[in-house]
Amino acid sequence: MKISLKETEAFDRGEFKGNLYTQKKDNKGFNALLVDCLTGHYKTRLKGAARVYFVLEGSGMFTINGGSTEVEQYDLIILESGDEYSYKGSMKLFEFNVPATDASNEEKLD
Repeated sequence: MKISLKETEAFDRGEFKGNLYTQKKDNKGFNALLVDCLTGHYKTRLKGAARVYFVLEGSGMFTINGGSTEVEQYDLIILESGDEYSYKGSMKLFEFNVPATDASNEEKLD
């Protein structure tokens, strides 16, 4: 299966925007997104899934369970269910979730 960027669904959350390659409603067991971090992502608790971010471009800071780490191009961030996280910077990220997630898998903490 190939999914081109022009086949994706765009989204804009203000602090970040991107494109949904696959969504929970597609019933693939995973979802994949391209995320353009404009300023940051609010503090969130991940529920019932694992989430991976791969830094395609740029740099920034991830805060995971209270600890902060700088990230740059080609770094991989792995989050597990229950992790609290946020990020900031100017980055293009690839996000992959197993199983597929939507708003029901996140608890906004800020």
